[in-house]
Amino acid sequence: MGTVIADTSITVGGGNVSGRVLAGAVTATGIVTMPTGGNTIGGCSAPVLPPTLGKAFSPATINAGGASTLTITLSNPDAAIATLSSALTDTLPGGVVIAPAPAAATTCGGGAAVTAIAGAGAVALSSGSTIPATGSCTVTVNVTAAIGGSYINTLNIGALATSNGNNAGPAIATLTVVSPVLPPTLGKAFGPATINAGGVSTLTITLSNPDAAVATLSSALTDTLPGGVVIAPVPAAATTCGGGAAVTAIAGAGAVVLSSGSTIPATGSCTVTVNVTAAVGGTYINTLNIGALATSNGSNAAAAIATLTVPAIAITTLTTQASFGVTLGGAISDTATLSGGTAPTGAITFNLYGPNDALCSGAAIFTTPVAVNGNGNYSSAPFTPVAIGTYRWVANYGGDTNNAATTNGCNALNESVGVTAVMPIAAAGIPTLSEWAMIMLAAFLVITGFAAMRRQAR
Repeated sequence: MGTVIADTSITVGGGNVSGRVLAGAVTATGIVTMPTGGNTIGGCSAPVLPPTLGKAFSPATINAGGASTLTITLSNPDAAIATLSSALTDTLPGGVVIAPAPAAATTCGGGAAVTAIAGAGAVALSSGSTIPATGSCTVTVNVTAAIGGSYINTLNIGALATSNGNNAGPAIATLTVVSPVLPPTLGKAFGPATINAGGVSTLTITLSNPDAAVATLSSALTDTLPGGVVIAPVPAAATTCGGGAAVTAIAGAGAVVLSSGSTIPATGSCTVTVNVTAAVGGTYINTLNIGALATSNGSNAAAAIATLTVPAIAITTLTTQASFGVTLGGAISDTATLSGGTAPTGAITFNLYGPNDALCSGAAIFTTPVAVNGNGNYSSAPFTPVAIGTYRWVANYGGDTNNAATTNGCNALNESVGVTAVMPIAAAGIPTLSEWAMIMLAAFLVITGFAAMRRQAR
């Protein structure tokens, strides 16, 4: 008769029946009615169900250099164990490799072993591994990628070869790798870091962007100066930032502002500079807090701090220049230039030490005080040495309520003067007897010649 398949009830008539009859085998709703007599009916065996493959990354999105666990799932829908007839090899997409700590493992049977070498581009499950009947097992391994991108990992049709057949569909998973955005940083400094009251220092704010993308300020960067510090009368505010950056710094104000929309170059930096001043001595700490710099690449994670020191009294400087060397009898003097003072008053004292006092340890042989009225040049009274040798000047400003005194010492640069002896005039020599004879002979000849000339004239 052959094979009869009936989804509903069926009646087979006439003589003996042989072959296979399947009526509603799946739904168990069909009824097969057979004729009387000797009938031979063979059962219909169920087909072998092939294995399937699945895979996934967890997490599916990582930062560049991070790790994700790749899980390959081998499923066996058949009632018989499926044994791998060849190794299952998953070649990772270019750019994705086994992580430094692979942690490779499998739940498959049959002495299954996983090969996964750190830095390699593939993971393999050994031939002979088994997938349980009507069950599944997994292969897991950690992977990583150094560069951002979307990586598609595919196990093709037929990649899983078993005693129950091969996978009829591919297994596909996508790993997304994100290159994290690097936030900007802030730095600042005063130059000089120490000024006198009323002096000027340049505040420099440095905005750095380590990321490969330009960072654009999403809001203005405002640096509020510490109390007592203000924008100088000549602010000279400037910036090297891009994006049409503008700096607001008003003389006498207590803040400097960089405009929103300003840009910091990729993997680069830019600056904001402005002159500031303080009228009263003190230590002034200037801080830009965490998050003060808000950009398209994030905000600064650390504060920027700089300190401006203004001494309670001005630090003065006195530079000196002695006169040139002279011969004995000539006068010498010293000149001093006072700078750095705040309307200095008081006096500069010029002390002169003689040639027998190379360390200026004895008493000065000459002292001359000169009244001070502001910064500027001041000169000592002249002194006329009475002995030869090297004379040394020491000049210092004595200071006042608002200005510190200076502390110049002995043998300072340009403070030594040499005094030398006067060269004697050579005495006229007295003629010897022979020289007198020559003189008299010459005189005689002159007189004789003169007499002869007179006789001829007569």
